[in-house]
Amino acid sequence: MTATVQTPSRFLRAYAVAMRVLLWLVLSAWLLFALTLGTLHAVIVPRVDQFRPDLERIGTQLLGVVVRIGSIEARSAGLVPSFELRDIALHDAAGRAALRLSRVVVALSAQSLWNLEFEQVVIEGPELDIRRQKDGRVFVGGLEFQPQAGTDSRAADWFFGQPEFVIRGGAVRWTDEARSHIPLALADVDFVLRSSGRRLNMRLDATPPAALGQRFSARALFRQPLLSRHTGNWQEWRGQVFADFARVDLAQLRAHVDLGVKVSEGSGALRAWVDVDRTQVAGATADVALAGVAVTLRPGLDALALQSVTGRLGGKQLPGGFEFSTEGLQFQTGDGLRWPGGNLFVAWTQAEGKGPAQGELRADRLDVAALSQIATRLPLSTATHSALLGFAPKGLVEKVDARWRGALGQPENYQATGRVVNLEFASAPARPAAVGALPAVVTDGPPPVGRPGLRGATLDFDFSNQGGKAKLLVHKGAVDLPGVFEQPKVLLEDLSSDVQWRVSAEQVSVSLPNIKFTNADTQGQAQLSWRSTPAAVRAGKAGARNVPAAEADLGLIDLAGTFARGEGTRVYRYLPLVVHARARDYVREAVLGGTVNNVKFRVKGALKDMPFSDGRSGEFRITAPVRDAVFAYVPASLVPKGSQPWPALTQLNGELIFERNTMQVRGAAARFVGALGLQARRVEAQIGDLTHNPTVVVSAELNGPLTDALALVHTSPLGDMLGHALDKSSATGNADGRLRLVLPILTIEKSKVQGSVTLSGNDVRITPDSPMLERARGVVSFTESGFTLSGVQARILGGEMRLDGGSRASTYAPSTCWV
Repeated sequence: MTATVQTPSRFLRAYAVAMRVLLWLVLSAWLLFALTLGTLHAVIVPRVDQFRPDLERIGTQLLGVVVRIGSIEARSAGLVPSFELRDIALHDAAGRAALRLSRVVVALSAQSLWNLEFEQVVIEGPELDIRRQKDGRVFVGGLEFQPQAGTDSRAADWFFGQPEFVIRGGAVRWTDEARSHIPLALADVDFVLRSSGRRLNMRLDATPPAALGQRFSARALFRQPLLSRHTGNWQEWRGQVFADFARVDLAQLRAHVDLGVKVSEGSGALRAWVDVDRTQVAGATADVALAGVAVTLRPGLDALALQSVTGRLGGKQLPGGFEFSTEGLQFQTGDGLRWPGGNLFVAWTQAEGKGPAQGELRADRLDVAALSQIATRLPLSTATHSALLGFAPKGLVEKVDARWRGALGQPENYQATGRVVNLEFASAPARPAAVGALPAVVTDGPPPVGRPGLRGATLDFDFSNQGGKAKLLVHKGAVDLPGVFEQPKVLLEDLSSDVQWRVSAEQVSVSLPNIKFTNADTQGQAQLSWRSTPAAVRAGKAGARNVPAAEADLGLIDLAGTFARGEGTRVYRYLPLVVHARARDYVREAVLGGTVNNVKFRVKGALKDMPFSDGRSGEFRITAPVRDAVFAYVPASLVPKGSQPWPALTQLNGELIFERNTMQVRGAAARFVGALGLQARRVEAQIGDLTHNPTVVVSAELNGPLTDALALVHTSPLGDMLGHALDKSSATGNADGRLRLVLPILTIEKSKVQGSVTLSGNDVRITPDSPMLERARGVVSFTESGFTLSGVQARILGGEMRLDGGSRASTYAPSTCWV
């Protein structure tokens, strides 16, 4: 049988060839490695110090500065040797030793030999000088640092390509000739750089001078671009830097480093994480625990003083914008205001192309007073600073969520929701007319209404650029209404109302449909609506009346409400300033007691026309039912010196009415102080014009003992008006009468009186020595000029007689009587 020989396949033949080639390559590599080790141990290691001049020359040529090496020593304890260099110095152009290295150990490994790099470089006790000249040029170790010099530096590629680079016990001296010639010296500097693939991990620990702070630590983790050909091209790195300062003095640090702001005081602990993207700071987060901070953010601003500040601050750079946030931030200002630890998030992006700028704000537990105080130290506009100082806001923002589009000063649209508690802001009087505006007509009317103030309020709000709604609650607070009341601050136990408003291009409208309020003086409810004058109407009226448009744009008001109760002596307190000052003074001095119930008020029309004296432009009316009041219809301040006072009305029940520019007491019943038996019915008192020569007109029907009526004459200015003719008169029984007084407030001495007494069987004796008029009937009339008897019939000395006659005030004695 013939044996069959099989021929190897083509694949097997190729595989055998490849294995032989691979075997020869491995053997060659090991041979090359053995030759390299042999060369190191046989040639380089024994004679390494002989290469020192050549290494100095190569280093000088490569770095551009003079390089000096004290000695080189090789160690070959293992398979791969290591080298130790001592007393290395780099001298700058001025001959100064900018960098000193007392000892450098270079370790090798099999892998590092293949990669033509060191396994580890350890430098002990280096002394590095970093200097910035006045022209801004920076020199590191005598070498000028030029970030723009290029990205293909072989020295940088070599340095950042080392697997491990270590510095131990170094010293760094930083001199900034542009800021201060006093150097900053860092001692015990430890530095580690580890490079693995395209990741670089660095750590720096150093001890600053005791005045600057305690030992600090900084770490960095960077990633190189995937397609980068140069390890040392640090301009393309992305990563994060972390710094930890157990204690640092910011004022001392500012003398050596540009912090961006002027810090005159401040020390404490600081930790920071900084995100870096291609040499740009993309974001940062900092944990702070500082005390005694004083920082000035811009020349001309007051320093922002904080007794203490703790918490986290964060920021991020966005394309065309930024983000800023706080977390658990607490601080106390120099004035003792304490920030309660609120969180804040703000985002802002600039307009790009057709897209508008836009922003977002989220916050909780923000102290408004502290925030306002800080804002006055921030580089904001003058108008913003003035507004903050004027409003002096206070309160706690429990939460707020706001978004807007467009410029921050004039957003195209916006919306916000939130809640504020203990809200407070200051009032302000009406601003004077702008320079160049037409002068207003000078009158004795009320001052213009100013900006209201508020205290002790809780506000839940939800609004946008088209309008919004809110829930207003005030407890143990106050409202301040300059230009509305004579005493503008109104204390409140409680106040509540819904608030709604709408905004359009032509008009702004505000509605408070269910106001309820209570304080020590009164309680009540009201409904209020206001709308601005339409722009076209404003312009037309402003031009027609030749007044500034701002004066014409006081708006239209519709206010109605009731006071359920109130003290009569406090009625004047709630009379608005549109009620003339003379009338308000009169009410304050005239109403000496009593209560008011179910007071109704109504104001409707253009605010600029109040109190609508023409009777057509609007409605202004206050009605106050008065109970058990004491009413001095001629207050003591109006009684001429040395004159008898007019007797006040007591137990008065009636209605006090203010309507447009008039005041009146209507349908009242009362008694006279000092003559309580004398009943006054249908008492009417009115001031027909509160603005021009106001005159009080009082009329009443009287009934009661004639003795009390004579007492009223004796103890009032009526006695003077009647020439004291009835001072010693006496009478019995009751009588009816009428009384009318005309009392000019400004010229009270010109007062007029008119009255009459109807006798119905009374016994009357005019003087003690005159006969008694028994069962007298008829009418006795009197004015400020005297009195007259008209058709009086009486029995005198047992006979019936008819009496006519009178007395003139100027004679101060009875005139002749005719029988």
